[in-house]
Amino acid sequence: MTDHTAISRRALFATTGAAALAPLTPLAQAAPVATRTCFFNGLQPVVLTISGPGIEPNRGGLDAARDRMLVQQGNRFDAAWSCSLDAIASLQERRMRIRIEYDDARHEIGGPLLETVLQAAGLDIAKAMRGGHWIAMQAVDGYRVQMPLAQAMRWGFVVATQMDGQPLFTGGLGPLWTIYDAQAIAELADTPFKSRFAKAAWGLYYLHISEQQPKA
Repeated sequence: MTDHTAISRRALFATTGAAALAPLTPLAQAAPVATRTCFFNGLQPVVLTISGPGIEPNRGGLDAARDRMLVQQGNRFDAAWSCSLDAIASLQERRMRIRIEYDDARHEIGGPLLETVLQAAGLDIAKAMRGGHWIAMQAVDGYRVQMPLAQAMRWGFVVATQMDGQPLFTGGLGPLWTIYDAQAIAELADTPFKSRFAKAAWGLYYLHISEQQPKA
């Protein structure tokens, strides 16, 4: 388990400097910084929205015209935090080489930890875990993963932006993919390999934190 001390968004998303990804070893080296804060700036489209208690919003509630997919998939919020891909890529990267279900082969996956992304949105993860909060991960095709936040932190989810050094893209697994090393999770050891990825969501675009288990 990594340190759950909240990370300052001001430090993560400085208003100067260039966003870049340097070769990193897992859990090592400081993060580069984004060129500007991450909400709508006319240059970068938003790729991820996060809502729920403890999130520090930078946008208002759902807009029936602009937020059609969120509305049609039954999501609701009064305020949320939204972020561009450029800003996501500026966070400290975690790389892991894992075997995935689609071709039964090992690939290098890169992107920030889910923990880091939630901290960037202002969430006090330790407090939310103590409160028994849950997380929902929503994909563009309607697939939704729901699990206790503590479990998601224990599994070490990565919000992947690349595989084998190539960006993930819309129409494939991306541009964002919440994924974990299924072979390293003891509670999945006795399940068939392809069943171990039920909690992964490719085409991720929305995360929601709730104080209790969401209704099915």
